[in-house]
Amino acid sequence: MSNSSHPFDYLETLEQSASLYSAQIPVEQTDLSYWQGVSFVLDGQHYMVQVGSISEILPVPQTTPLPGVQRWVRGLANVRGRLIPVVSLGDFLKSNQASYVSSQPNHNNRILVIEKKDISVGLIVDEVKGMQQFTASSHADEIPATIPENIHPFTQGSYVKDQHYVVFSVEGLVTNERFLKAASE
Repeated sequence: MSNSSHPFDYLETLEQSASLYSAQIPVEQTDLSYWQGVSFVLDGQHYMVQVGSISEILPVPQTTPLPGVQRWVRGLANVRGRLIPVVSLGDFLKSNQASYVSSQPNHNNRILVIEKKDISVGLIVDEVKGMQQFTASSHADEIPATIPENIHPFTQGSYVKDQHYVVFSVEGLVTNERFLKAASE
């Protein structure tokens, strides 16, 4: 058997021929970082909360009303043996408005369970849409004009994909003095 008819020589010749006509392999981009969040709807607006800010998403459990609290506090719920306060996030955000009317619950409502700064609370939202992922570079500091002014202190910019997703700040909520003082006056 001659050297030119050896199978490995043939494969090497084939590889060289193929590489002459092949496209370059794209360079892997390793500098991209991603932001992941859970998308939810509140009063028709799409928001995001960072994945690490919530511990779980649940259907709205039965609650036991608490006396002497703001209307936006729905009560206490037993979640797997833990008692957590349940708050209507939409009602809390609208409660400073003179024409504030409590929202009516529906089957799409979910609670986002938050555990931050020694606070555990379930936030009722209109609907949870699921996980979204964005490149960190696609973040913008501006808030769409459709977001009411009273919600701006609880936001951290937005991402755009098929629509605007406003980043909701759990940290801003759990450090807010009005949120922390849920007792009615």
